[in-house]
Amino acid sequence: MIGLDTNVLLRLYLADDDSQWDSARRLVETLSEARPGYVNVITLIELIWTLRKRYAISRERVLDLVSGLLESRDIVLEDEALVEIAVDRAAGLSGELPDLLIALRNGEAGCRVTMTFDRKAAQHFPGMELLT
Repeated sequence: MIGLDTNVLLRLYLADDDSQWDSARRLVETLSEARPGYVNVITLIELIWTLRKRYAISRERVLDLVSGLLESRDIVLEDEALVEIAVDRAAGLSGELPDLLIALRNGEAGCRVTMTFDRKAAQHFPGMELLT
């Protein structure tokens, strides 16, 4: 298994740097079910936030990207079951996927609630509560 950093995934998705895109593409072409790429949850959240906030990629396109990663036989996502639940729930809710992932992961860790200053997250995601 080979760990994949956020910048590798970004270059691959955005194709905004020919040299780095080519290197990332060649790396991904070497991945297989027996020798997959690994994306941890921190990398996934960083990828999503960067695409949404820096590149203004739509929420729907980001959900499609994460769904594609979930379906790939050449990529292993950390806590894949939780990511799948988050993607399924996010499709029917407003708000950002990273916030939902945080709330779900904290719930699994035994947190009764996740406190936040993010009004949108607190309004849309069960398990998040606005700190006032």
